[in-house]
Amino acid sequence: MKTNELTRATSDRELVYVWLGDKSRTTQTSYSSIVSGFFSFINKPLCQVQIEDLQLWQRRLELTDRPSTVANKIRAIKSLFSYGVKIGYLETNIGSYIKCPRVKEKLAERILPEEDCLKLIEAARTERDRAMLCMMYACGLRVSEVCSLTWDDLQPAEAGGKCSVFGKGSKTRVVLVPGAVWQLLMELPRISDAVFVSRTGRALERTMVYKIVKQCAKGAGISEKASCHWLRHSHASHAIEGGCNLRLLQQSLGHSKLETTERYLHINPDQGSSQFINLKS
Repeated sequence: MKTNELTRATSDRELVYVWLGDKSRTTQTSYSSIVSGFFSFINKPLCQVQIEDLQLWQRRLELTDRPSTVANKIRAIKSLFSYGVKIGYLETNIGSYIKCPRVKEKLAERILPEEDCLKLIEAARTERDRAMLCMMYACGLRVSEVCSLTWDDLQPAEAGGKCSVFGKGSKTRVVLVPGAVWQLLMELPRISDAVFVSRTGRALERTMVYKIVKQCAKGAGISEKASCHWLRHSHASHAIEGGCNLRLLQQSLGHSKLETTERYLHINPDQGSSQFINLKS
């Protein structure tokens, strides 16, 4: 460890605290768990970690975790080392010597057909759940964005409304709410500042929303793997199929990079080289 330039952190734990500071609550929880497991495995200060330590850790992960999980954990630790060097806490970015394994792109498997999205929404047991599912599908909101939505975030507009969303990366964006969905929202009781509340009047927790989606998926007879984020993926794919341009979709979804949005272009391509192959005898 070299003389700190941009931080007062004097221990690895303090470095982790600073590193996680500007990340979302979900990311903080996930990364904290990953780092805790990493520290337990290496059992030495970060400044003493060597390439062999990282290689052994990766091999251990590959014995117990799925490839995508291994990649996520390696990505998190690489980020920690990179941040430590950037702020002057670490001398060498040892994490740069280990690569994330390539994993199969499974985005296409997480997109529901339009009819299944509608079935899932129809399976909602309450008007609250129905309106919430509509916001995730019709507006492409993340589950965290739905849970944090307040009445002050909603403003009427022509043929519907507008929703101010405080999203990932502490960025705020404005999303249009279709008229039919706006009507569902306006019919909900205003028990507290939060739009979607539990029986106690508190904002719904993410875990409860997950359960609701699973219940509706089961009731609709669609894939049991369906999740909250599947509705967001489906929104993106269906919007492109309907003619939405990438820049507009990027803005609506709150993606910081256009490359993230472009992934949806490759799911259901309209053209392919197979169209130019003649199999007729």
